Amino acid sequence: MADTSLTPLRDKVTRSDIREAYRQAQDELRETVNYRPEVLQSSRPVDVVHIRQQLLRWWERPGEWQRRFAMQGRRSIEGHEDAPFNATGTQLQIAEGFRDATLYWVSPEMCDLIAAMAPSIPETLPQPPDESGFVLLARSIPGTDAATGGTIYTTGYLWHTVMTVVGPCLAIETYSWRDIVFMYEIMNDELKEMFRQAVPCRLMPTGGSEWPMDQEISDFSKLTADDGIMHDSMVEDRRTLCTFWALASQKIALNETWQPDRATRRKAVREKWKTIPSVRIIRLREPTVRADHGAGRDVEWSHRWIVGKHWRNQWYPSTGQHRPKLIEPYQKGPADKPLKIRETVRALVR
Repeated sequence: MADTSLTPLRDKVTRSDIREAYRQAQDELRETVNYRPEVLQSSRPVDVVHIRQQLLRWWERPGEWQRRFAMQGRRSIEGHEDAPFNATGTQLQIAEGFRDATLYWVSPEMCDLIAAMAPSIPETLPQPPDESGFVLLARSIPGTDAATGGTIYTTGYLWHTVMTVVGPCLAIETYSWRDIVFMYEIMNDELKEMFRQAVPCRLMPTGGSEWPMDQEISDFSKLTADDGIMHDSMVEDRRTLCTFWALASQKIALNETWQPDRATRRKAVREKWKTIPSVRIIRLREPTVRADHGAGRDVEWSHRWIVGKHWRNQWYPSTGQHRPKLIEPYQKGPADKPLKIRETVRALVR
């Protein structure tokens, strides 16, 4: 077929051209939209159970949309470019990951701390607390949209182990509230209704990737990113998850367990769920009262803040591994005041 392009000076539209056009349109749209805080939040641990069940049912169902989203963000492996992608197999692995996942809900203030500390976390191997896990962030964390280069607000992460041609990997799937994903925002009302019927989930899959278990956060020698923007987006996801895993096991975090309530148990029986999971709740521990030495005076503080936060790549003899550890963090300030987290943090690696 003859080239009927209206821009004859260009042989073809490149991926970067498309991404730049999307990014500009996204910026223009975001200037006219003021997201309400509640749009970016999940307020209850019970939400994790229902959203997980909703996504599990959808991934278990055969369909073209499931196969498309299963391959979103994934790329060919160097040396195996001719190997066919198995969309159906990837879809089944995602469904299995949801079935086996330990469920987590992270409080808004802990989300703020994760977002502040993730950029400075030292290089580390993937060391999740569970083989499969699904975490719902009570406050969405902004990051780089690999598709557009603009901003995307990630609300959920699924991780699960898979075997690939390069060896064992941790598969990472990201999720955002559907109503604030750019792809959905630019649809007209008719297309939105069609999309909701095809993907009837509050959270929308926004991409997947594999992280070799023997490679650190910024090492892409086995599984390369297509370009710099995709690389940055994948590094952000790895850093966010590693920060969550590290903080969840430290004293600054308060671990609680939510057990299914009566309404959830009845719904599970009615809809014939295979399991009724509990949810691990990760909150920021209440401020620690510490004595100040020397003479002082009463001060009416307007906020709380984190003291002494910096990373160390700590050696753990019991596992024979280094793991990031946030050193001596604690809160100061009145418990009834908002938490303020400084943008500048320190990383200490040894």
